Amino acid sequence: MRRSVLIYNPKAGRWRTPVLARDLLAALAQRGYEIEARPTDEPGHATRLAREAAVEGVEVVFAFGGDGTLRETAAGLVGSPAALGPLPGGTTNVIAYSLGVPARPLPAAAAFHHAGVREIDVGLCEDEIFLMQASAGLDARIMGRLPPRLKRHLGRMGVLGAGLYQWSLYDYPEMVLVADGRELSATFVAVCNLPHYGGKLALAPGATPDDRRLDLVLFRGRGRASTLGFSVDFLRGRHLDRADVESFEVETVEIRGPGAINVQVDGDGIPHHLPVTIGLAPERLRVLVPAA
Repeated sequence: MRRSVLIYNPKAGRWRTPVLARDLLAALAQRGYEIEARPTDEPGHATRLAREAAVEGVEVVFAFGGDGTLRETAAGLVGSPAALGPLPGGTTNVIAYSLGVPARPLPAAAAFHHAGVREIDVGLCEDEIFLMQASAGLDARIMGRLPPRLKRHLGRMGVLGAGLYQWSLYDYPEMVLVADGRELSATFVAVCNLPHYGGKLALAPGATPDDRRLDLVLFRGRGRASTLGFSVDFLRGRHLDRADVESFEVETVEIRGPGAINVQVDGDGIPHHLPVTIGLAPERLRVLVPAA
């Protein structure tokens, strides 16, 4: 039996979370995990629970919830021998999808019957870790001003509605940044550790989480028309062909201005003071992934 715990956010996504958590405990116990539940009750609680579990010698810390819950749980496990077991239960579940985990929680639990451990890189935006990406621009404005209750109850439709509202108001400030010593400017900046963004769409198709590199995607368009065009091309998988888009691998990115911008990590808006430095954490994260 592999000693493990299940951390879950009772308010994540639109699942019947407490009922599913009980089903997940039973499914994982049937597959050789000696497991107990540890629910969260406030932001940051998953990090503390994960860190405590790692200190106790737990082998696997399963996180059932959205990308935010997985990110918080991972923050308590980076550099430890304990592995993160991602169980999708949120709005988009990009992290689980990128790592090859089934889209539903119970099939995901079943997939961990035969699973291995993969070590992956962890991004660092100042002192906040990220597994997917850190970005600045319109998307960060949307996520930073989206009420958690709206996202929780309306899911993607809530995000879309908030996005259309912010899109109608946004003034597309030009950001100044330095990427590996190269001075650049853009109206949207994404520093990616995983390829996918907002679902199954690949914002940085070449990004891999174990190469000790990050993938930078820059959009230089201004105004609603160019943003709409970028969005359409992104849906078609052709956004990197645009003349106002540039993408390449980097080690560090520093966003220096303007004075008022929004930054988000893995879908969560974060407080910040410029300049903002984005790179890789020195330690890696062990992740449980289904066998091929």
